[in-house]
Amino acid sequence: MSTLSAYKTAEREGYRRNLRAGLWMDGSFDWYREEDNVSENQGEIRSFSQSYSKKEISFIKFTINNRSNAIITPKIVCHYENAQERQAVAFYSPHEQAILHVGQQSIALLGGVVRGRGISQYCIQGKGSLYQHGCFKSLKEGLLLYSPLARGEVTSVFSLETEIMPQECIEAIAWVIHSATKEEAKILHTELLSQADSLAI
Repeated sequence: MSTLSAYKTAEREGYRRNLRAGLWMDGSFDWYREEDNVSENQGEIRSFSQSYSKKEISFIKFTINNRSNAIITPKIVCHYENAQERQAVAFYSPHEQAILHVGQQSIALLGGVVRGRGISQYCIQGKGSLYQHGCFKSLKEGLLLYSPLARGEVTSVFSLETEIMPQECIEAIAWVIHSATKEEAKILHTELLSQADSLAI
């Protein structure tokens, strides 16, 4: 993985995806390279990420294979921002278990699931604050700064978390839905949650 800080701007501005991901494990964190298919080896831990878009939805699907004899607790960290949206309100919706970015010209809904569990942690803040202070309250413990709401030029970071037993392989998936209305985004989000175990991307 590329060794980037958790708040450094992506090097490829205008890249077709607004969603990128990284992996936290045992006190360290790295972003995945921004490519459609990325395979990484960390000793006995193998991870693979696959990115794809279907109409108004962008996905990142993850496979993590624990070939060790120990239980591991990785955290998949996803980052979203819309470089074209200068004024927006972003917030976490407990009812939807999702993050909503509501702009003047667009709606974006962020979600994901691993083993039936949705977003675990989230950090929603202005871009300036993210790039200056980062998103981790404690990198050692994998704790994000708690921030449920932001206005202006906003950006969001969230995590999908699970425990993986020795010799076990798991899958997780994250998405961002772009739509004209919040209602449409919520309908698509509900459909994705119900189909998450069988999503083929």
